Amino acid sequence: MFDFDSVSRLNGYIKQSLTGNPYLAEFSVIGEISQYTVSSRDHAYFSIKDDQCVINCVIFSRARAQLRIEPEIGMKVKVYGGVDFYTQGGKLQIIATRIENLGDGDLHEQFNKLFKKLQDEGLFDSEHKKAIPVLPVRIGIITSASGKVISDIVNTVRKRNPHHDILLYPASVQGAECPPEVISGIKYFNDKKNVDVIIVARGGGSYEELFCFNDEGIARAVFASEIPVISAIGHEPDYTIIDYVADVRAATPTAAGEMVIASYDDQKKEIDNLALNLDISINSFIDSRRKALDVYKNHKALHSPAFYAMEQQAVVRELRTRLESLSGRFVEQTQSDINEVKVRLDALNPGNVLKRGYSYVCDKDGKAIESVRSVSRGDKVSIILSDGSLLSEVKDIKDNDDGGNNDA
Repeated sequence: MFDFDSVSRLNGYIKQSLTGNPYLAEFSVIGEISQYTVSSRDHAYFSIKDDQCVINCVIFSRARAQLRIEPEIGMKVKVYGGVDFYTQGGKLQIIATRIENLGDGDLHEQFNKLFKKLQDEGLFDSEHKKAIPVLPVRIGIITSASGKVISDIVNTVRKRNPHHDILLYPASVQGAECPPEVISGIKYFNDKKNVDVIIVARGGGSYEELFCFNDEGIARAVFASEIPVISAIGHEPDYTIIDYVADVRAATPTAAGEMVIASYDDQKKEIDNLALNLDISINSFIDSRRKALDVYKNHKALHSPAFYAMEQQAVVRELRTRLESLSGRFVEQTQSDINEVKVRLDALNPGNVLKRGYSYVCDKDGKAIESVRSVSRGDKVSIILSDGSLLSEVKDIKDNDDGGNNDA
């Protein structure tokens, strides 16, 4: 057995062994990108995986600038490079020199298919989102019973408002056990109806670790829940399916604790302000009513009802006199207008015109004859006078335009 006297010597030996291996110095490997971040120096740190294993990778800024693609989580790629062992951290990684896009990875494809299916069914529509109660009496939390997540939520909620109860439903938040246990927790709280809001929480993780929340069963359980659900998976900037279907998404479990219940101090200040405004409004109303009572108290009707009644009678008499005067003048003016119209109508009366020596000539049908050209010799015409009519026969016609007889 070889004895290494320090970790540094061991890690140095591992690095020398790996980098000296010609198979690991330059190769290509196919996998699905599961994490991808870019540093301030434009170096990209990511990992690729298959259905069983994961390995870390880095591509430095100079090689990254030569890429024809922008790598994304879920992308299936072929990575070219060599193995490197980071001795200080004891981490194995691939130093990538080139990346080729082979299409969407299996997990990414699964996510997209489920996302479209649930979106088409309307599970993500805002109209289905339920409001989170401002002051829930009981808060249900579905997460691991151990770890930092539950303590973060409990501490945050208690700092904001101590007047509440928290019920924990322990569930696995990773792996194959996650979906059935989370679904069971949602069903438990809905069956018991013992909480006002539910938080499903996990403290972040890799793309594969969080993929259990891209589960159709969890999505349908959240959608069917009669109790509002907050998703607090604690990952940025990626979303899982539960985030889209939940009533509210919190960026972290701590953020969920902040939004699930209003701050006691803030609520107390708001109530104090409302109480103050109510007090001011009540005092203002009482003051206005008191002033109105003072006006009524000093009114003449209360001190001397008979004298007040006499005053009002005098007012009524004066109004009656004014009304009679105005109505009389109105009648006189109207009668004068009627007489004037009557005179005008009499002047235009055809009977009165005939009385002044004029006559009216018409044919046998009673149609007025306005021109000598409208009659012929031998026609019968009627001459209407003021006191009767004459039946005549046309013997001769004189046209004023030609100054002679017209035998037509």
